[in-house]
Amino acid sequence: MNNFKPLWRKQLVFILLGLVVFGCAEKKEVVVFETPFGEMTAILYDETPIHKENFLKLAKSGQYNDVLFHRVIENFMIQTGDLSTGAAEKDANYRLDAEFRSPEYFHVKGSLAAARRGDETNPKKESSGSQFYIVQGETYDEEGLKLRAKRRHFLKLYPLFQRAIKTDRAVELTEKWAYHTNKYQEDTTYDFGTAQEELILNSQSTLEELFGPLDDPGYNEEQKQVYATIGGAPHLDGEYTVFGKVVEGLDVIDKVAAQATDDRDRPLEEIRLKVRVESMSTAEYQSRYGKYLRK
Repeated sequence: MNNFKPLWRKQLVFILLGLVVFGCAEKKEVVVFETPFGEMTAILYDETPIHKENFLKLAKSGQYNDVLFHRVIENFMIQTGDLSTGAAEKDANYRLDAEFRSPEYFHVKGSLAAARRGDETNPKKESSGSQFYIVQGETYDEEGLKLRAKRRHFLKLYPLFQRAIKTDRAVELTEKWAYHTNKYQEDTTYDFGTAQEELILNSQSTLEELFGPLDDPGYNEEQKQVYATIGGAPHLDGEYTVFGKVVEGLDVIDKVAAQATDDRDRPLEEIRLKVRVESMSTAEYQSRYGKYLRK
């Protein structure tokens, strides 16, 4: 027994030392975007693991280096990540499953979100394998948010409406759509846009019979406060995967967004990006960026 106790104690010490070393070695990763207008530092959310792992893979392999900001809309967002605009010969040819975490993470200024194809060809709202955008947005009061919610609801219903009228299950909707289309063809001053919006929004009950519940969730109190003060793009919530956030260098977003563009929203002068991944201790990460994470 006397010989056993010291050996047992030594083993315990080694185990404890191993745990301490392992704890000290644990690291967190952040993403740094280098642009001609300065750097932005972003965190990626653990709650969107598919997007986080994919983004880090592309960043660490250098595939994001020298890609263009190919779509820039001031007071909305700056988009990049098309690998074919960098060293690669083509863009990513795969999609990622959607990971919606709204209203937990939403489109506040600085949010990183995955671009995707429209609902008509992408009903599961799967994300692009590489393209993403960074939100600039603008601020909205209560009335502004109501209009954004209406816009979001229209964007949700529109592709379902188009799917419905291509079948024989919604004859009445098909006839109404044809009526407004013919009126516009006969008279181009006819307000087809307003008529289209009203028709689609008023068709919700019929669309729900075909596709299930389609109510819009609106915005909670936190979203209302953030969109009224910091700003963002509220009509995209719940429609695109938000997987990270710029936590340093928000002014760089404004500088990129302010650049002149052509009629396709492409900057007239090329704006290229470099991306690197940096590691830091968990303690430092929590100290600097913990306020941006959900507990």
